[in-house]
Amino acid sequence: MNSQSTTIQTLQVQLAEANEKISQLEAMLQPLSQQGSLEYRIQNTLLEDISNLLSLINSTEDLIWFVDRNKRMLLSNEATLASFKKELEIEIEPGMLTTDFLPEEQARYYDQIFEAALRGKTLRLNHTGTNNKEYAATIQPVKKNDEIIGVSVFARDITEIHLLQEELRYHEQIIASTPNLVALLDKDLNYKIVNDAYLTAFDKKREDLLGTNICNLMGGKHFKEYFEPHLKEAFSGKIVDFDLWISLPIQGRRFLSVTYHPLRSQNLKPKHVAIIVRDNTDLKQAESDRQRIFEVSLDMLCVFGFDGHFKDLNPSWSRTLGWSTEELKEKSWLDIASPEDRDSSLAISKRLLQGERIIGFENRCLCKDGSIKWLAWSSYPDLEQQQVFSTVRDITNRKRMEEELLQLATTDPLTGTSNRRHFIEQAETELKRSRRYGSQMAIIMLDIDHFKNVNDTHGHSIGDEVLKRLVDCCHQELRTTDIFGRFGGEEFAAILVETNKESTLRTCKRLIEQIAKLKIRTAKGQISVTVSLGFTMHSADDISIDPLLKRADDALYKAKNAGRNQMVCI
Repeated sequence: MNSQSTTIQTLQVQLAEANEKISQLEAMLQPLSQQGSLEYRIQNTLLEDISNLLSLINSTEDLIWFVDRNKRMLLSNEATLASFKKELEIEIEPGMLTTDFLPEEQARYYDQIFEAALRGKTLRLNHTGTNNKEYAATIQPVKKNDEIIGVSVFARDITEIHLLQEELRYHEQIIASTPNLVALLDKDLNYKIVNDAYLTAFDKKREDLLGTNICNLMGGKHFKEYFEPHLKEAFSGKIVDFDLWISLPIQGRRFLSVTYHPLRSQNLKPKHVAIIVRDNTDLKQAESDRQRIFEVSLDMLCVFGFDGHFKDLNPSWSRTLGWSTEELKEKSWLDIASPEDRDSSLAISKRLLQGERIIGFENRCLCKDGSIKWLAWSSYPDLEQQQVFSTVRDITNRKRMEEELLQLATTDPLTGTSNRRHFIEQAETELKRSRRYGSQMAIIMLDIDHFKNVNDTHGHSIGDEVLKRLVDCCHQELRTTDIFGRFGGEEFAAILVETNKESTLRTCKRLIEQIAKLKIRTAKGQISVTVSLGFTMHSADDISIDPLLKRADDALYKAKNAGRNQMVCI
């Protein structure tokens, strides 16, 4: 269960304990309301009984407030009061209706939500506030002895998460639109991701490459000679850069600069290698004309002396960092290194002065406008001339793409939760931790009942919506320390850490109940789904995750064979 749900339950318990005083308050409110008075003496009446509740809800930055059955404000925390005061310039007081402090359209919106909550519904929704911030809100009834006595509102600011999602979509567009060839290989050398430029260069369709081995595309002899040795290096954890001539189906013979970059998993072992290819044919053909190279190169080319000061630079430096050529010639290359990378840059400088050639050194450098760019340096020192020749590339976008590629390699693209491979890696890690510290751990397998009927009746778009809603629901009900993932199709799995069988039973029951409450709109009306669930507890005999997964899967199928919409423990 997540922290927000835990807070909600704690508050509801304390509210129920204060019910007698609240009932007395409601009796007082009615005659005073008829007289038009707003002096309800709430603090004097409830202060002693709900001081613990006030202390709790004032300790969070989340917006928390409560209304009675007449939809009048009963209680709100300091964060709520401050928010409304800042954005609407209104002091919220007990007894107010939403029409007293919200714009008309929003007041109607909340009135409808309160009506639904007073009928017993719990609503979870994203909402844009009057301050244009994005909030994840939970609105639900407050009960005493099965009687609804009011409504609670909990809203959390998710603006930053919303912005990160926007940024993720932006970087996905970068990968798709970059003229460089970008691909991702797994340890079996099969393609997992290819961008449009890669497909165009080799005149292939995406379905022709995904899942196939790179050897099939490059040809056996060519692959053995040029690609296989570099890939072995990359999967050993090294960043590999190399150049080669290759004949492309449409463009003909081209000179390509290739980078193999290992993407490490949580155990720091490379599980995938990102391929980034730049067509440098024009640069190769211009090698005999140094000035021409300086003019047309997209790379940053420079010469600096053994004192570190620049002697010559091409225009790409100014385009990339914003400094003019004259300004840069007054600086040492170490002067533009960011403080975080100054020590490593100094170490590289010492190696260059000893005559060592440096390939692929990466550091962050300062732009004239104060921003930071990631640069990759390939430098050749000339001891006789006491100067260093360098080719430098702006790899800022590549750094961003590497992070996104790692995210894509570990998550299910439809639901955003962990994919099967990543889930199993996490499960193995948690199992080792449980065995080491002697803590308990549970594995849950979950399957949507009759999911094929949903797809057949309502279409795959509705089926996809069901999967996404189910994942959101499970994340809401599980703790932040628990792990959840999609095993494939309509099958999901969860790892409950530091738990016992009784707690796991409660969690499973809650998952079944909450998923059954989901309502998905379709052209034929609302639909709901149920799930079958199987779980097992870790025992001392479990030395790998496989037997736990097998027991949980067996329990799942027993639940399905027993009629579905239930759970079984093995």
